[in-house]
Amino acid sequence: MQPRQRKGDSAQFVATRCTILYRFDSISQDTTRRPYQRLLTVLLRPVGLLCAFILTSHSGLAQEKDTPPDSIWTIEMPVMVITATKNATRLSEAPILTRVVTADEAKIQGALRMSDLLAELTGIFIVHDHGAGVQLQGFDSAYTLVLLDGEPIIGRTAGTLDLNRLPVSLIEQVEIVRGPSSSLYGSEALAGVINIITRRPRAGLRVSSSVRFESNQTTDLSSAIEIGGEKIGGRIQVNRFSSGGYDLTPNIIGLTAPGFSDYTLAGRFTFEPSDRTLINTNVRIARQSQSNTLGFKDGGTIFEFTEEADREDWNVSPRVRQRIGNNLIATAKGHLSSFSTRSILAAVTDEGAPDQINFRQMYRKGELQLDLILGSQHLLTLGGGFISESVTTERVTGGRRSNEDKFVFGQHQWLPFDWLHITTSGRLDAHSDYDTRISPKLAALFIADKSTRIRASVGSGFKAPTFQQLYMDFTNPVAGYSVVGATDIDAAIQRFEDLGQIQFFLSDLASVGEIRPEKSFSINLGVERELGERLSIELNLFRNQVRDLIETLPVATKPNGQNIFTYVNLNRIFTRGLDTDIRFRFDDHWSFGIGYQFLDTGDKEVIDEIEAGSLFKRVNGRDRRVRRGEYGGLFNRSRHSGILRITFADARRGLTAALRGLYRSRYGLGDLNGNLILDDRSEYVPGYLTLNLTVTKTISNSVSGQIGIRNMLGETNVEQIPSLPGRLVFGGLSIELAR
Repeated sequence: MQPRQRKGDSAQFVATRCTILYRFDSISQDTTRRPYQRLLTVLLRPVGLLCAFILTSHSGLAQEKDTPPDSIWTIEMPVMVITATKNATRLSEAPILTRVVTADEAKIQGALRMSDLLAELTGIFIVHDHGAGVQLQGFDSAYTLVLLDGEPIIGRTAGTLDLNRLPVSLIEQVEIVRGPSSSLYGSEALAGVINIITRRPRAGLRVSSSVRFESNQTTDLSSAIEIGGEKIGGRIQVNRFSSGGYDLTPNIIGLTAPGFSDYTLAGRFTFEPSDRTLINTNVRIARQSQSNTLGFKDGGTIFEFTEEADREDWNVSPRVRQRIGNNLIATAKGHLSSFSTRSILAAVTDEGAPDQINFRQMYRKGELQLDLILGSQHLLTLGGGFISESVTTERVTGGRRSNEDKFVFGQHQWLPFDWLHITTSGRLDAHSDYDTRISPKLAALFIADKSTRIRASVGSGFKAPTFQQLYMDFTNPVAGYSVVGATDIDAAIQRFEDLGQIQFFLSDLASVGEIRPEKSFSINLGVERELGERLSIELNLFRNQVRDLIETLPVATKPNGQNIFTYVNLNRIFTRGLDTDIRFRFDDHWSFGIGYQFLDTGDKEVIDEIEAGSLFKRVNGRDRRVRRGEYGGLFNRSRHSGILRITFADARRGLTAALRGLYRSRYGLGDLNGNLILDDRSEYVPGYLTLNLTVTKTISNSVSGQIGIRNMLGETNVEQIPSLPGRLVFGGLSIELAR
């Protein structure tokens, strides 16, 4: 990394800023310095200037700039992260457990979409329910906040944010913060935060393009152009991702996964009018269309339907960062985002009007953040803002609903010693749909020696009820079941009764109605140890307790045998476990890594019922009490999982090969014996192993090729894991020209 000289003398600010965020290695500014001190300051000033530029950039990551021809400085910068504390920190000194995946790692892996990239990380599962969502520390996708350049990505379906919407070719790096982060980010950050940071425009002119072909008529095309100058830079990328789909059940009408075409246009623009001001604007526009044919047989009659679905998604995120004086930085952020879908279901043999459902979500956010340096050991961050959301769809009562959230947050980073970093943070949310929420957190980093780091954090998180849980009013036109939000359940029940659509009640209506936000209390403890230059070990322990979990509850049964569902606060759940990563480098070419997670989950109310002997299961036509050892915890959670990585890299030959093995032990799919819990062998999906191989070859300075196989063993489970398509073979080329 070669720093560009800045105008003016900002040495005092640089010294203070680097002192706070770079372990407080102070650079004295005393005018009465001794000669060797003045010489040291002169030598360190370019380093300080580089720190200042990085620390006042949008995300605090190292950026590439042109260097004057006579510069003698080439500095290897550490990995920087911003998500854990909302300001730039070296990864090795982040007080909160953070994992970083870089663009280079993604390329070696051969990942196309974000779901491919995250699937190969220890302790993270990709679960397929209305899209490819992420499961972190045993929590469903709805409990992990996903950010794009620090701003939330909207458009969840049944709580799942489909990670297949995001191409990996956009990323500079991905930061995964484990544990509740509501103290800085509010709702949905109960399990953690995933921040996808896009590529910045680099110096000069660069043009790149790539193409990849994969089984199932899958094609990925991507092109980008970027230009960077002294003050202005820009990068624009377009991506087309398409597939013909696949069919694991040829005897059933329709594809298992339908074909689609997905387009993404993304831009990132920077303007630096002065040494004190940096302006960023990120823009993203995405669109997907897909179609499929569905059908089923009932009493000898075949019912066939065509289904078409379109999705549009766009966001604009301007940001201005201003240095005020030597010890204060102000950042103003704006974010405007829209997500809309349209689905049409039509019977093939029916000339009547098709069933069409439209959905649109709008998200508006404004935020101001102040970073204030206090002395040589304290950094204070204060901020606040507002969020306004609305949804327009036939599926909610009244057709349109909206809410608002006003929030303030604060964080204090204190470095009392070189070996101890303490961070306290908290956020207050005043929401129009529920009571004010306060989310505190305390984190500490203990540096035992140069090779050992211990991180501990304790804090709370919360997840607000969604529009769906509050206001949904939907009846499936094919299956016939209905889902009604908690706010309007009383009026909906009366409406169904007036229409004669209730056969009998399943729940006491007095137990349904207003729902509260879910809240958690969590403890995380992590240890990192480097044993020489070749071996490193990381061990993380976690425990999460959640109260007022929002669950679906069947309220009544219709004459057609289908149920009416609503949402209630029912359970008290826990997730706890450990994950570990061991990395070993044999020599300059070969490296080895192994990751493992143990996960234990459960519902405390269910455990209390089992221990009280009041919970039964049916065995061989007879009822008997459920034993404690039979209870398998929450559905869709594997107790054991692991990943194995073997990598070969020969820089001289431009050759890289990466073999990864992913194991997941058995997990519960759904209740089969009627007691609504996981307690029988027949309710489990068997464990399975997948192997992925990727080989990358640099053909010339500007051209590289890649081939690979995903799921080499051809693992499939048609009935229980339809998202597993079998063996996939791919190959592609990429080219980058720079001046």
